Amino acid sequence: MEQIYNPQKVTIITVVYNAVNTIEGTIESVLNQTYKNLEYIIVDGGSTDGTLQIIEKYRNRIDRFISEPDKGIGDGFNKGISMASGEWIGMINADDWYAEDAVEHIMHHVSKDDFVCCGNIRLIGGNGTERDKKSKVGWLNFGMYVMHPSCFVRRNVYRNVGNYDIGLRIAMDFDMFLRIKRLGYKIKYVDKVIAYMRTDGVSNDTAKMHREELKVMRRHLHGINYMLSYLFNYLNRLRWRFFYKDPFRKPMSLQA
Repeated sequence: MEQIYNPQKVTIITVVYNAVNTIEGTIESVLNQTYKNLEYIIVDGGSTDGTLQIIEKYRNRIDRFISEPDKGIGDGFNKGISMASGEWIGMINADDWYAEDAVEHIMHHVSKDDFVCCGNIRLIGGNGTERDKKSKVGWLNFGMYVMHPSCFVRRNVYRNVGNYDIGLRIAMDFDMFLRIKRLGYKIKYVDKVIAYMRTDGVSNDTAKMHREELKVMRRHLHGINYMLSYLFNYLNRLRWRFFYKDPFRKPMSLQA
């Protein structure tokens, strides 16, 4: 499709480590985007399971690629951003994939006055269950309610905000977007499924996720904002521990 609006270069970054069963779908979802002014960067953490062989199949269509040990997902994000040359940056990891028109749809809706834009994701469970999750920009103080795989950020925003915190294993995106918010960047919302996410990734460890989110809240929120966020986090932990029924859990077999 001919691009007649916002022909800015968009960099897509994929961070991957030992994802031989899913990386190909992620790569193809980027390469098959209807928006063509793309730069694609893959940052591999030193995979040993056949992931590198799959990436090699597409090597001539990948703009930048490195494979070396890293210090986690946040470190991979930082490496990718340091190599990016696009005006906008999107991140799609190896367990996730884009809708075919994801980038085009986002770029169609942003203007010169926008610096961050996000949409919705569709969660895909191992039992075949699907559920859409909308980004809730107004809820950001209470947790990562901005769906990271659906987010696109101007490169100069990352330059001004700084790196992802490599000391966080799950909530590094929550920390980043609270920092973005604190610097006064408004997050634009587009009501469309931009990306698909499998529910068996790192962030599916909800207990650790809530602990890390609380750590980030202590770092960035103060006064009544922190008190409300702490209470919400506490009630959320109780809900997950005692009341939440995971719709994505594989049904138990009744056979011996």
